[in-house]
Amino acid sequence: MYQDFFSLNKQPFSISPDPDFIFLSERHKEALAHLTYGLQDNGGFVLLTGEVGTGKTTVCRALLQDISEETDIAYILNPALSEIELLATICDEFKIAYELNLKSLFDAIKAWMMDNLRAGRSAIVLIDEAQHLSFSSLEQLRLLTNIESNNKKPLQVILIGQTELQQKLKQTEFRQLAQRITARYHLLPLNRLESEYYIQHRLHVAGARSPLFDRNTIALIFKISQGIPRIINLLCDRSLLCAYSEHAAKVTPKMVRLAAHEIGVDGRHKSSSFLSQWGRFALLTIFVVIIMIQGAKLYSDNLFVETKKVTIEPLLATQAIQVIEVSEPPAQKTSEAKEDRHVAEDGNWFDNYPTLDLTDNEFADALVTLYALWGYQTEAQTVNCELGGSILLSCFSEYMSLEQVKQANYPAIIKLENEDQYAYVVLYKVNDNYQLLIADQVINVSASWLSKYWQGEVTLLWQAPFILESALQFGQKNAKVAWLSSQLNSIAGLPTQNKDRFDLSLLQQVVDFQREQGLEDDGIVGSRTLMALMRLNHPDLPNLVEERN
Repeated sequence: MYQDFFSLNKQPFSISPDPDFIFLSERHKEALAHLTYGLQDNGGFVLLTGEVGTGKTTVCRALLQDISEETDIAYILNPALSEIELLATICDEFKIAYELNLKSLFDAIKAWMMDNLRAGRSAIVLIDEAQHLSFSSLEQLRLLTNIESNNKKPLQVILIGQTELQQKLKQTEFRQLAQRITARYHLLPLNRLESEYYIQHRLHVAGARSPLFDRNTIALIFKISQGIPRIINLLCDRSLLCAYSEHAAKVTPKMVRLAAHEIGVDGRHKSSSFLSQWGRFALLTIFVVIIMIQGAKLYSDNLFVETKKVTIEPLLATQAIQVIEVSEPPAQKTSEAKEDRHVAEDGNWFDNYPTLDLTDNEFADALVTLYALWGYQTEAQTVNCELGGSILLSCFSEYMSLEQVKQANYPAIIKLENEDQYAYVVLYKVNDNYQLLIADQVINVSASWLSKYWQGEVTLLWQAPFILESALQFGQKNAKVAWLSSQLNSIAGLPTQNKDRFDLSLLQQVVDFQREQGLEDDGIVGSRTLMALMRLNHPDLPNLVEERN
């Protein structure tokens, strides 16, 4: 229900797997590399363990995406089976005819594997929740992996399980199997920074256009969740529901604590104890349904704030924003500061600017100013990030470093904080110092002053070339891909090609461009890559960094 309230395209924190939301931290990438190496080694077993909810299934899905088409895969989700049931399930997955007795099953799988190998194919059996496998079932898998022809093994087994699986394989009776494991990795929870990136990534994919969690709130989520993605999802989902029920534009730490209480986590218990409380979770689900019903009733009774229909209008030339420079008082200047006398260096907060009017210091006020820089008139009472949709003008919110903001090169809203004081301002220009725009007033501050009061939260406006429903990536064929190819060729000084297929050569162009721009070189063209493309090919757009002659 809160999706419409926050203008989200999808539910950002569903615990159901969704390939659009896949997020690979450095730990996930390292696990993926270990498993990939193990499969290339033509060995018998590959092992991935980790606590509940750390993303083991995510790693496996990423692994399977890279498996060649010459590989057949049997995916077993319920391993609490006898040895006969396990072999029968493998036959079902590979579509092998069989008779229901141990010898016939084993012989049928062996014959199929050898025929498969002669046809130039290989096979993988992937078992989730492998800690539930019995000794006899594991022994049958080991015997299957013993089969080989010309030093090539026709079958490999991937075991995915919780931490108990590691302990199980250390037992004496499993020593032969343990010796056949060619790659193993234990997946740890996300660290503090990865948790922040994880939350921002999922919000971005879901279409969030303004910050919904500030840094302090994310820190609390990390503390409670201990970096376990599944718990992060549950906490964030419940917190957004709480914010929706209170008509709040952002999630607060208080809402996170309430969400943690409702789902039964407080940061002191491990995930295994949390997930044992499914009875409480069922009751919580009923409670959520009640909230949704009550929310619908409140809406029907007009107790929610009614959203007015608002339009965005071009500014006339006479309405263009008139910037008034606010200077420091002369008495506060030192001889060393004479050449750069309008820059706040060591002054506390805005004390160096006693005539500065900080009345209009809310996010909405800064957003009005930002729209004005793009040439459009709005009002603080009704402004939001959706107003620019009709002209493909979109908000982009993320935590960035100062260098990343300069690299993006768009004026941006930043939040300045000083204990219990705050102010949303527009980072307007960067030259020898940093110009901040507050309504129609501009002040100059140093990098050290800025880093003292700014924690990295950024919202900027950018103009998309088209409606971006999903990222552009390898294999797609459409007019948007043709536009992408044309833009990259233009930047590289190459002739325009009539190419509308995202092929390998275009993928390499995208990766090279992303590296040059300091972006993640994943070859996927989302908002950040499009922002950089538009910036380079349209120098007339509002910019942040002033070019020197």
